[in-house]
Amino acid sequence: MRRLQHTLIVCIALLFPIQSLAQEGPFNPGDHLPIFSMTAPESAAHRNALGLSAEATTFTLADVDAPAVLIQIFSMYCPICQREAPEMNRLYELLREKGLADQITILGLGAGNSDLEVQVFRERYSVPFPMISDPDYILHQAFHGVGTPYYILAQPTDSAETGHVVRLSHLGAFDSAEIFLEDLLEAKQ
Repeated sequence: MRRLQHTLIVCIALLFPIQSLAQEGPFNPGDHLPIFSMTAPESAAHRNALGLSAEATTFTLADVDAPAVLIQIFSMYCPICQREAPEMNRLYELLREKGLADQITILGLGAGNSDLEVQVFRERYSVPFPMISDPDYILHQAFHGVGTPYYILAQPTDSAETGHVVRLSHLGAFDSAEIFLEDLLEAKQ
């Protein structure tokens, strides 16, 4: 009997985390992102863009020095991501032209991509903003394993325990950098 109780408790403990992460599909505005750790970029310029120290080996969104972070989940094998890379670069330039670079920081996350694959994508498309690898889809699962490209505009909350809140969630291609920037600014608080 005691062994049966122990087995039942273990089963419940194993099922609970799965149920708590069982949300399907993309996040909705107002949802809170889980707190997760990422490997810091090696590039000093990309570390500076994120506001990370030279000594940081990992970071969370709370470490990013920006009022809002636009996370782009991409894959170098995703044809839409490849086609949209110039528009993402245009969005990055628009943020600088309009004096908004310190308001929204862009971070690319290569779902299923190694460091080398992310580097190839960055060089092939001359991507100017920080991109990190996620070879084992660990971070991608934190975003419910949605398709690519996927964009989330997230802002910090007042509490470190609740992490960042989603202001905009967009799955798939966007029409143009100019229109997407308007959407971002409208969603940002």
